[in-house]
Amino acid sequence: MALNLAIVGDGAIATDLRGYLTAHQQLRLLGLLSRHELSAETQQQGVPRLSFEQVLESADVVVEAAGVKAVAEYGPRIIDAGKDFLVTSIGAFADSATRRAVLEGGPGRAFPTTGAIGGLDLLSAAAASGGIDWVQLETRKQPAALKQAWMSEQELEDLLDAVEPSIIFSGSPAEAITKFPASLNVAVALGLAVGDLAKVRVSLVADPAARLTEHLITASGGSGEYHFQIRNQPNPRQPSSSGLTARSLLAGLLRLAEPAGKFI
Repeated sequence: MALNLAIVGDGAIATDLRGYLTAHQQLRLLGLLSRHELSAETQQQGVPRLSFEQVLESADVVVEAAGVKAVAEYGPRIIDAGKDFLVTSIGAFADSATRRAVLEGGPGRAFPTTGAIGGLDLLSAAAASGGIDWVQLETRKQPAALKQAWMSEQELEDLLDAVEPSIIFSGSPAEAITKFPASLNVAVALGLAVGDLAKVRVSLVADPAARLTEHLITASGGSGEYHFQIRNQPNPRQPSSSGLTARSLLAGLLRLAEPAGKFI
């Protein structure tokens, strides 16, 4: 089944996804929705810039690759218009109002992507009958990928000059996504998978020796004990994000276009 697509965003993830789409004729890119002028690279490729009204009129699926604020701003109206909405910035669902409007609304359908990690299907199945009691996530990244605008000069200096791994955050998924919105979407994804964000605790480690982005996930409950280690290449255009994210979006789009024979 052919799908007409619009992408919200014109950053690293959107650029990578556009490159992957060229090999799949059933996935037709109509253009991008962006608050800003499209990048020189995007303009050179002849990708149209769409208005929100054009997106709602023409797209079968809207792909978000623009951050948590874009999910809250556009998501409810996309769902109200009956469109499928593929969401990268799952951290937006740490906010209960956004979660209700997008994930529980209709007639459109929202699909959070698996993003940088796997095992969500197993955890969801294990938790379906109350079989998960708690989940612990430890994420490890290069310090330079963790810089934030709210950090003081001293905090930035300490972060970038560190020679040993250090825990720079420990807390809940909601706290994590507020402080590190591009780095800890996986925390909220785990909460959605087990049906309760309160069951998830998060630690973020800045590690000068890290060459890959690492996620250690441990979960336990009546269903069993689970341990996952995922080590991804960072996105070279945007090191705070995983290089796997755009591939995850492509896989999700292919499942929507050709659902038969795909795992669900």
